Amino acid sequence: MKKEDFRCPGQNTMFWKPGDIYDVSCPNCGKPVEFWKDDAKRTCTCGHRFLNPKRDMGCLEWCKYAEKCMPDMLKGENLRAFYRDRLLAAAKQALTPDDKLVEKALQVLEVAEDLISAERGEPKVVIASALLYELLGAQDERAAMTRKILADVGTEDEVIDKVCTIIHGTPEETGAGNVNLQIVSDAQNMVRLRERKALLEKTALERLIETKLATQTARQLARERFLQP
Repeated sequence: MKKEDFRCPGQNTMFWKPGDIYDVSCPNCGKPVEFWKDDAKRTCTCGHRFLNPKRDMGCLEWCKYAEKCMPDMLKGENLRAFYRDRLLAAAKQALTPDDKLVEKALQVLEVAEDLISAERGEPKVVIASALLYELLGAQDERAAMTRKILADVGTEDEVIDKVCTIIHGTPEETGAGNVNLQIVSDAQNMVRLRERKALLEKTALERLIETKLATQTARQLARERFLQP
């Protein structure tokens, strides 16, 4: 079967509804940014680039013909995005989080993804940990739920074990040298700092950047984003 035989209505804009194009408030400045439902990221006029909290890839997330229908979506960096989108869809179905919790989780994930390459983190471990840590909240049976969600999207056992250690492990198990944990923790703290920056004096913000962020990359990004005019 030829590629042109695959005409997926889920990815064809002719079949989209008015609600498939919408505005999302920029987490940095609050201005509305227009997203299409299949956009992974958009850049605000303030320069901040952030994830689409309502991204919907339609049948691409489950269809057995996805690899033939949209081959470019399953290569390189897009493969990472595809895993993230499938994981988010599975987590939403299992946990039914509200929109604010999803938005917060994606803000943490966005920062974590900015740190992965520079700090040599493991993409799947970091993505899954950053996303599920926020979405699980106070769910009962959190460890079992983590394993089920990750298994449902075909995550490798080794990755599942590392994610569970980050999310549910004791301080002795996680260890100070766990770079994946450091990335996730730094991402969470950077989102908190962004929320509080308007209330803090510059010296207090500088001190928090130095004391709360573990990686050099996170400290550098925080200075660029929070201290520069």
